[in-house]
Amino acid sequence: MNLLDVKALVGQPNEDIISFVGSVYYSSWIAEQLAATDTLSTLETVSELAFAMKLIVDSSSSREKKMELLLAYPDLCHKAQQGGGSELSKESQEEQARSGLESLTKEELESFLKLNNSYREQFGFPFILAVRNATKYTVFAALERRVRNPPEVEFAAAIQQVHKIAWMRLLTKLDTSGC
Repeated sequence: MNLLDVKALVGQPNEDIISFVGSVYYSSWIAEQLAATDTLSTLETVSELAFAMKLIVDSSSSREKKMELLLAYPDLCHKAQQGGGSELSKESQEEQARSGLESLTKEELESFLKLNNSYREQFGFPFILAVRNATKYTVFAALERRVRNPPEVEFAAAIQQVHKIAWMRLLTKLDTSGC
């Protein structure tokens, strides 16, 4: 499936829907829950689909399930940390490349990794930021600012960034011309 509109998507078998939107949140359980509901058949726009998936995360998930979701996301600059090898999804590779994170100088990378590791130690999950339209400078600024957040504030901020990433990914996967 490529660039379906939402109405065409919801007309597909559940396993195709799960396959198509399962990677939007880096965790297929959200798409699986959506496919198991009656809500799916009523969706007509990308905004409605995004809201339905967001609602599953925000309202139907325990804190533990949300933490699992955050932990499913890779660290930014993961490829550089792994010495060039990559376990990143295609979407994450493209998003990080667009932000300039793959072209950090040695000094920038060392500084970023130190701050990123501090963030992970402090909060217990990776620093998550929708980097598709960011630059390495905005990524650094966000990390420097958010590492000072209280844990509950940062947990909520990370979940909001997950939603933003999902929204951007939906926009690249679905035809929005009729919405």
